Amino acid sequence: MDRAEAKRIIEALLFATDAPLSVQKLRAIVGHIDGKILRQLAAELQQEYERDGHSFALVEVGGGFQIYTRPDYAKWVQELFRGKRAAKLTAAALESLAIVAYKQPIIKADIEVIRGVNVEGVVATLLERNLVQVVGRDARPGRPLLYGTTPEFLRYFGLTSLSDLPKIEELEEYLKAKEAERERMDAEIDQELKQYQAQHYGSQEEVPFVGADPGADGPGEPDGNWDADQSGPADSATGDA
Repeated sequence: MDRAEAKRIIEALLFATDAPLSVQKLRAIVGHIDGKILRQLAAELQQEYERDGHSFALVEVGGGFQIYTRPDYAKWVQELFRGKRAAKLTAAALESLAIVAYKQPIIKADIEVIRGVNVEGVVATLLERNLVQVVGRDARPGRPLLYGTTPEFLRYFGLTSLSDLPKIEELEEYLKAKEAERERMDAEIDQELKQYQAQHYGSQEEVPFVGADPGADGPGEPDGNWDADQSGPADSATGDA
């Protein structure tokens, strides 16, 4: 088998698969070709797709190779699969998955300590989605199960390996930047609302509320100086005889 034929066989396999194919898997299917050569052939395919301007690309993800549609054509592919999209992960599932990814191997009780809530259902969902797996048992009493991420986790997030995960410090900086951006956008929205209000309703200034004088006879009545200037009903009824 020459290189050209081997490369086309690899291409056919990559088009047929719905999951990344590792070098080991390709070698087992194609034959005993050196792993370095297989990587070279995959790299040649990548260059061909890039050079010829195809709507797809060959990427290394999840410990193997897979053909992906380029982002420019994503909206048409989404239309093809309208109504068939997999359910997105909830915020709770993403939080728990992030803990597993950064702390693995980890037991469920430690995930619950970090999150402060029960994660029984969330872990079951992640297991069902093949994003986490049991990787062993802890030495603590009861020998609780240890959880870690799977190759599907890498594929789901477009990672080649766990080393591609952003560092904790990078995540903190990212979250700070997102929070600052949110505050900036809120301030811009407030300013736009004020300008809109001024243009359509005029400038509205806050006027301090003036309450009744503490010495008045009742709420909303004039102060005591009123009787000094005018005669009240009592005065007209009790004049000198």
